Amino acid sequence: MCRGKYVFIVLVLLLGSATYAQDQKALIAAGDKYYGKKDYKNALASFLAAQEINPDDASLNFKIGLSYLYSETKSKAASYIDKAYRLNPAVNPDIDYHLGIAFQNTNDFQKAIEHFERFKKKKANLSSIVDEKIAECHIADSLSQNELNVIIQNLGPVVNTPFSDYSPIISADGNTLIFTSNRTDDPARAKAGQNFEDIYVTYKQGSDWSAPKLISPNVNIKYNDAAASLSPDGKTLFLYLEEGEGDIYTSTRTGDEWSKPEPLNKNINTGMFWETCASVTADGKKLYFASNRPGGIGELDLYVSELDGRGQWGKAVNLGPIINTPENEDSPFIHHDGVTLYFSSDGHPRLGNSDIFMAEFVNGKWKKPENMGYPLNSWEYDGFFTLSPDKKQGYFSTAKEGGLGDADIYSIKFLDPKYKPKPKPAVVAAAEKAAAEEKAAKTEIPKSEEFIDPSIAAKKAQKVVTLLKGKVIDESNASPLGAVISLVDNTTNKVITKINTNPLTGEFELVIPHGGNYGVATEKSGYLFNSINFALPEFAEYQEIDTHIIMVKAEVGSKVVLKNIFFDIGKSDLKTESVAEVENIRELMITNPNLKVQINGHTDNSGNAASNKALSLKRASSVVTYLASHGIDASRVSAKGYGSERPIVSNDDEQGGREINRRTEIEIIK
Repeated sequence: MCRGKYVFIVLVLLLGSATYAQDQKALIAAGDKYYGKKDYKNALASFLAAQEINPDDASLNFKIGLSYLYSETKSKAASYIDKAYRLNPAVNPDIDYHLGIAFQNTNDFQKAIEHFERFKKKKANLSSIVDEKIAECHIADSLSQNELNVIIQNLGPVVNTPFSDYSPIISADGNTLIFTSNRTDDPARAKAGQNFEDIYVTYKQGSDWSAPKLISPNVNIKYNDAAASLSPDGKTLFLYLEEGEGDIYTSTRTGDEWSKPEPLNKNINTGMFWETCASVTADGKKLYFASNRPGGIGELDLYVSELDGRGQWGKAVNLGPIINTPENEDSPFIHHDGVTLYFSSDGHPRLGNSDIFMAEFVNGKWKKPENMGYPLNSWEYDGFFTLSPDKKQGYFSTAKEGGLGDADIYSIKFLDPKYKPKPKPAVVAAAEKAAAEEKAAKTEIPKSEEFIDPSIAAKKAQKVVTLLKGKVIDESNASPLGAVISLVDNTTNKVITKINTNPLTGEFELVIPHGGNYGVATEKSGYLFNSINFALPEFAEYQEIDTHIIMVKAEVGSKVVLKNIFFDIGKSDLKTESVAEVENIRELMITNPNLKVQINGHTDNSGNAASNKALSLKRASSVVTYLASHGIDASRVSAKGYGSERPIVSNDDEQGGREINRRTEIEIIK
């Protein structure tokens, strides 16, 4: 009797287990179906219900983690993927990569790096992707340890919705907010993805915002339209309309009414390409905008156009490789000071998907962009930044976890820095100074390797020389550099002088004999070499030239003009006098095996534009061909011809313009 009762109990337990197993299997199958449709909310509901039946299923925990990783609550992903990893490290061949992403999203950067490194060992062919993620972690770790002293607030449910709300524009008095949203009250339209973007406006009421309203039936079209910029007087709205591929328009306000938008001219808008965001300076004379037009550096690039005397926007000028990268630069905002540019980028060193950067225009050129820092920037997309004239109050858009929708608008208030750097103890400061001097004192080549050809002494005695003297300095901060300067006879390609600059002051003196074509090459580890050309008559008068040789750091986007590359008029064959310069490039590539460069050819505007462009490409290709035929991997060098598209100066005269614009450059692209 007891035996029969025992068998009955065992049967009940087995049947119960089988039922639970069937229930779990059905729930996982339902979750997989939702996951395949990218419906992560319902996928999570099914997977979590299945996990209640068996919480120690490694595969199920991994699926829950991935679902969270693609949902709005990404911070929950790490605990589930980590549990799956502890239960069974082989549950998925890519689990280390996913776990790296999950830890990155919870700001546990050291753990993220550990798992990325493990994944890289397994999948060496994906090392470039993983290295980018590791770099993001290092940057984020550094920035998060120097957290900004700011107050960031979501503008709340009056302004933000479960949809995308972004591109905030604030009036000069701070009381009017114009923004873009794809909100809709029609569930069917939302499900079908037909909830198009429109422009809304809201007004400050005390410390709150009024209920947003569509800005105007004249402005909001059937398809997508988006706010871009507002003129200082608040009467001209720059906006994006989905006409053609997408262009920039303006609408003007008279009283409370906005006019029907009018497109900007063809210098701004292109028929076949995309112009997205725009920002106008406080004086209304410069327009910064984003475009993916041909001839750029990356996908979306930033450009500037100036208003001419007739009130028309002039030719758009690319902001160049300091600002633009091979990836995307977008949502520019030029501050009221006219020299500080804010923009989003997924190409500059960043914390995550896309960060907000700041760059200043100083002494006629852009300084290197700076990441705005944490917590303004996060692992998600951050962009559409705008800032008050006193730089204390800003607004931006982001998809931060805990928001109300796909993207929300936030305010940010900048407070005084939390910490002021303490002065270093005198002993520490002295030690650091001594270390710096010791480092500076190291010459690039031993003294024994310095030399001056004996023939130069005779010419110096006859006073048929040019004395070139000055300093070698860093382009970015003007600090003196210890470097090696070589004087090359371009006719024979023979090095006739090689000297070190003063390692502490960067000073040098170089004697250049008259009666020849000479190249002066300056080299410094970590920098592109500097190139100068001197073509001096035999009996020219003795002269002294004071100069600064400016060195550009070897970074992506850096480029220098190769002054000792020569071609006959209208031809693309390298002249013999060019060999020494091309050999300098070859040496640079050998010394830096990870370097990838582009040779850029440029002409002046004389003659046919199409022919000039073809000639410039052929000339650049001649340099590439030489390098490839002398041991440099062809995949590391490429050529691009710009013709007369990118002049440095005006082409109005020969010596001061066209001669300068006819040039060959080396540019680092990787």
